[in-house]
Amino acid sequence: MLKRRLIFHRWGSVAGKIDFNPQDVASNLRNAIGADGDFAIYDDGDAVTAVEVVSVGSASAPTDLRLFALRGANDRPFKWDSAGSVSPISLGDHEYPADVSHVSLWPDGVCAHDYGKSVPRLSRLSLFLRRKMNAHVKFDALYREDMLEKLKNMAGQVRSVEVAMTQRPPDSEDGVFGILAPENFGRRAPSVRFTLGMGRYGPRDRYLDGETEEQVFALAEQADDFVTNMIIRGRNPATDRVETVNLLHERLQIEANFRQSGTVSSMPDPSEVFLALDNAYKEFQRDGRIASAVQGQKMRGKG
Repeated sequence: MLKRRLIFHRWGSVAGKIDFNPQDVASNLRNAIGADGDFAIYDDGDAVTAVEVVSVGSASAPTDLRLFALRGANDRPFKWDSAGSVSPISLGDHEYPADVSHVSLWPDGVCAHDYGKSVPRLSRLSLFLRRKMNAHVKFDALYREDMLEKLKNMAGQVRSVEVAMTQRPPDSEDGVFGILAPENFGRRAPSVRFTLGMGRYGPRDRYLDGETEEQVFALAEQADDFVTNMIIRGRNPATDRVETVNLLHERLQIEANFRQSGTVSSMPDPSEVFLALDNAYKEFQRDGRIASAVQGQKMRGKG
């Protein structure tokens, strides 16, 4: 069995762009791939992404896609054996090492995908659709309803933030990185881990400044795209105690186990994953968790 997390978002149109319609985009993409199979692939020079349309969807059913992170010709793994032999993995001209995520977009603006080690994030899908289809979509993280209250309680009194993140996405906001991340991040290092704060033995009445706190919450909005760990500590005036919020644990998500695909042992059975995504969506709708979930942008007072 393969374990995956099923993580939920809101999808939405981008201001000033044509309204995003998953069914129309998926239908056009399927037609384009049918005419030219290579249309499914986008290479931005640093990363190679592919998208397959599993189901176009309808007014009552989700649009289902498979999102692939591919390894290009200059970034392919090789074989090694215990005798010390190193050799290339044999692949054809149109074959790629790949990792996959299964993505469902419902007509009401909810989106979910399965997540595991090396699985591509939704930022790849957004970039692919923008560059290949001229279709603009934004994905906003969903958090459990009590998370916003926890952060509001410590607003203005954040003591520290621990962050671990992978390479900066190509279209992320400059301000987030200009303030928080080291200058060379993304150019000399593929990942970074750092802590900002007053220190364990620093004055009890010292907190991160407002601009830094703003960027901490901006990172939290995009946590599922490139942040692999994020822990915020701040004082709660009501209790006069320093409390901890682990942002990635606060996401609207569930864990699930899947059988292996009949053809690839490291890939979950696609039909099981899409069924589990739809079942989780229906369960979260019934019990009100989607309706009460907090969107990431509300952490900075946005609607």
